[in-house]
Amino acid sequence: MRDLNEIEGLPELSDGFVRLRPPREDDRADTVRALNDEAAGRFLYRVPYPYASEHFDQWLEMSVSGWAADRAAHWNVADAEDDTYLGGVSLEVREDRAAGEIGYQVAPWARGRGVAAGAARLIRDWAFDELGLERLEISADADNVASQRVALSLGMQREGLMHGYLTGRGVRRDYVLYAMVPSDPREPVVPLPEPELDDGLVVARPFGPDDAPAIAAACQDPLIQTLCYYVPSPYGLADAEAFIARARRTFVAGEELHCAVLDAASGVLLGAVDLMHFPDREAGETGYWVAPQARRRGVATAALRLMQRYAFAQVGLERLELMTEPGNVASRRVAEKAGFKLEGTMRGLLAARGGRDRELVDPAHGRIDQLVYALLRPEWEALDRPR
Repeated sequence: MRDLNEIEGLPELSDGFVRLRPPREDDRADTVRALNDEAAGRFLYRVPYPYASEHFDQWLEMSVSGWAADRAAHWNVADAEDDTYLGGVSLEVREDRAAGEIGYQVAPWARGRGVAAGAARLIRDWAFDELGLERLEISADADNVASQRVALSLGMQREGLMHGYLTGRGVRRDYVLYAMVPSDPREPVVPLPEPELDDGLVVARPFGPDDAPAIAAACQDPLIQTLCYYVPSPYGLADAEAFIARARRTFVAGEELHCAVLDAASGVLLGAVDLMHFPDREAGETGYWVAPQARRRGVATAALRLMQRYAFAQVGLERLELMTEPGNVASRRVAEKAGFKLEGTMRGLLAARGGRDRELVDPAHGRIDQLVYALLRPEWEALDRPR
């Protein structure tokens, strides 16, 4: 690692899109406005919230003294063409580990344009190529999906979930750690690609926070609570909100995708379809449920076909599995119509849950059997399916 005492002033860095420069007095109003945003209050725990003008004075001082005092480099992010304020970034160096942690925040009006990713790439390259650091890290709130996607865009690998890592705004929070070393490829890591699922009649897209009321309404249906093993009973809005939060976490981790199935014309929720990802064997498992008012309209079959396309064409899987109870005739018909082949029975796979699913329990062993259906990539490619 380079002798950091040689660096007397931080460089300005630019890629032609964003420019990293020192904070200035004329950034005050924009900075105060940006850091009073709801997302900043939720996820930036070391930044005061609400954020006042006097806090900006502290930020100016930190940007001047931080490197010499604490080996903390702070920049504002500006538009490379007109120099307008877009956000802030930092690099905190731990000399004892020859490592650094990258941090960033983007003003609400600049989000969705790749500002954080562009700024973080500039810091990554400076830290590795100029400072000679041997490791870079990003730690993000487990619910801050946007921040985790920035880490992945740099080529960082997810290293683990840190339970109860810190207390933010009075709540103990989980964090996710991402990291890379100089020999790692500086290309984006894509655990699971964003789905592009639309057949003109139904659309499937990842669940978002606004879907909670519709999920809660649909999952009060007794049939969903009985046949969907992991759906709680009774089911309320808090259950839906917890499900969505978990779904967002597992998607960015590359573990699972949970999609809302919507009417393409009206946007009304019709059901759900999911994918559990098993990358070690290039396989996945799918499942679905359909809201009561949308049944017997071909929604489940359409959703399964969309998920097949995602699993085989976008993710590149070689095998897709589906499980259902022996007595669930409707689900079996859907699986077979979508091209899945029955492979066998997993006896007593699931534990009985009292009287909730008594009609599914095999009296021979008091547990719930599951039929295993599967579809292989060559079989999917040979299917006569809509293009």
